[in-house]
Amino acid sequence: MSDTEELLLNDLKKYVSNTDRDIYTVSNIPEEVIAVIFAYVSRSPKSFRDNIGVVIDEEQLGQERASKFHEKWVLNYGHASVAEHAAVHIGIENVSRLFSSLLELSNEYLSFTEYSQRYQKPVKGDFYTPAELISHRELKSEFQDICNKQYDIYSQLNEKLYEFLKESVPTPDGMEERIHYRALEKAAFEDARYALNLATTTNLGMTGNARAIEDSLSILLSSRYKEVRDRSGEIKEEVKFSVPTLIKYANENDYIVSTRKSNEGLGNKYSENKRKDIEGCEVNIIKGQEVSEDQALRDIISAILFEHSDLSYKEITDQIKEKPAAELLPLFKNTVDNIRKYDNPLNVFKLVKYEAEFVISEACWHQLLRHRKVDWIYKEPSIANGVTVPPNVSASGTEGLLSDAIKLSEDYYKKLVSHGLEVPASYIVTNAHNRRLIGKFDLWELYHLINLRMSEGAQWDIKNVTTILSDKISGFHPNLVKPGLERIK
Repeated sequence: MSDTEELLLNDLKKYVSNTDRDIYTVSNIPEEVIAVIFAYVSRSPKSFRDNIGVVIDEEQLGQERASKFHEKWVLNYGHASVAEHAAVHIGIENVSRLFSSLLELSNEYLSFTEYSQRYQKPVKGDFYTPAELISHRELKSEFQDICNKQYDIYSQLNEKLYEFLKESVPTPDGMEERIHYRALEKAAFEDARYALNLATTTNLGMTGNARAIEDSLSILLSSRYKEVRDRSGEIKEEVKFSVPTLIKYANENDYIVSTRKSNEGLGNKYSENKRKDIEGCEVNIIKGQEVSEDQALRDIISAILFEHSDLSYKEITDQIKEKPAAELLPLFKNTVDNIRKYDNPLNVFKLVKYEAEFVISEACWHQLLRHRKVDWIYKEPSIANGVTVPPNVSASGTEGLLSDAIKLSEDYYKKLVSHGLEVPASYIVTNAHNRRLIGKFDLWELYHLINLRMSEGAQWDIKNVTTILSDKISGFHPNLVKPGLERIK
């Protein structure tokens, strides 16, 4: 080995976990350069390691070459898949709960960990004041006053709920009283948070590849909310340090903006923003029941047999079309019998599709929206769909306090709408107010929901929603849903 080759090998060891095996990790290299190195392989006979060696002597570890490569292949030729190799980690703090929900919904390929109001108590004064109110001094002052009053109500609710739970829930045998009281304290502020609104601030960490981030930013920069546009601009500026070329075209999207403006107000002739007589959640199945359980079962079994035989799909369906369902059910059962708690069902479960309309609290929605395998169509926050009152609030006699917080929001919401300020009105909606949305999902995701959201430690609100959903689907696909329910017993 020559001195030059040895020097290159030593340099290479700084960036790969090994230099002599087939599998290795790549690190200590700018994300944009990693994307280039991976992309070179499609047009070069060299290995990843060889390509790293080609670029490590370039200025800024190949940053100049990376930019030129992306200008040619990503920006000019539309090879967006190259950008999926560049990952970025971002810390996002002091943003509203409204913004965090829109960020998490903007792209299914982004990953998040968010501050949880279920486990941490917010601090008074930690709320976002909508920039749309800056030029309306009195309305801005009233907004801030309401946020502080609702926090005071939250604190009172928290104290009263904690005392109620200590008196009504005995310490389980074998559990330390200290641990039991800590659990009750958590349950208290979990329910008290229904008095807080969507302006309450939160923190979250985000990880995503450059392609997903660029797509997400285009959506967010086209938002109706100024906070969302401003914060997304900040995210773009920070991401540019890692992948400057890959997010070059993350800008406001004219199609999104123009389409939203042309559609806004379409429903005004059919409805008004007034509170409907709804308390608690509602789940209504839109699609899925039109496919009989027999047909859904045959679709699953046909796919299983297709995967594990040399027959064509038509040959399989011809063979099983006359077989009774009772003969096919054991084959289906065989696919779920060995699923453990942290296992996912087989992909054949994705062949059975459902669509449902939900009316759920904002508190519940902020948990449910994290199920990114569901395709969500959702309305803006409003006071039009009633409220959800936590059972412990009703049982403890503190419902009046929550009602006071709700009334503060509803009166102010109507005032903002009357001033033509529908956009900032969304921020004053409480966690208790219901949101109406549609979710499109499959049997695979239903099993995931059941396993996660109906387990012993699940929050009561989303557990209730998932129970209603599974019960309704069990009404027409009982043998498909039953094994999923049996897993959590």
